[in-house]
Amino acid sequence: MLSKSQLLLLVVGFCLNAAALADVDCSKRPTFVDPKTCCPMPDFVTAELKEKCAQFNMTPPPPTDGDASGSFESKRRHHHPHPPPCFFSCIFNETGIYTNRSLNQDKLESYVQVVYKDSTDLQTTAIEAFTTCAIKVAEFEANLPMRPSPRPGRPSPPPGMPFCPHDAGHLMGCVFRNLMKNCPASIRNDSQQCTDMKEFFTKCKPPRGPPPPSAEEM
Repeated sequence: MLSKSQLLLLVVGFCLNAAALADVDCSKRPTFVDPKTCCPMPDFVTAELKEKCAQFNMTPPPPTDGDASGSFESKRRHHHPHPPPCFFSCIFNETGIYTNRSLNQDKLESYVQVVYKDSTDLQTTAIEAFTTCAIKVAEFEANLPMRPSPRPGRPSPPPGMPFCPHDAGHLMGCVFRNLMKNCPASIRNDSQQCTDMKEFFTKCKPPRGPPPPSAEEM
């Protein structure tokens, strides 16, 4: 049976711990740290796949001054590019992981067992990330408003860019963020900088950012 003084110390300890966890200033971003430093993991895309899909590894050009939209969203896309949708469409088609907006669980498991062969924890986390993100992407795509037809003189897609659905890029961006947030303890770097960054992006909702990684980082 705990004494009153022991109970008091226990309650104070819980309160201090909760206060420390909640004490995150969401108005100040932490010092930038390369996500791969905080969660060191092998590249998701193998060298062989990068070579096969190299022709699709390009980012759409930024909007020109003549772009009549001038919207905040178009500027945001310029400064925070998404992973190249055609590149990841190619990657997913080659592996069979995600085709026709559908996740193939068996092929996903087979693939992560190869690329993350040294960490069963990472394999499990990656499979959970893909499963969660595939549902999120499907919901996001279903709620998108109908896109207006391209205006005369404004080609879609941009010149030199093939047309590809964006769900593949959205899926990979979501998976990468999920892996960083839920990095397994067995490989996670718990340095102060990494802890600060994780707490910020776990407890705060940045307005726009950071941008998803480029294809070379995956």
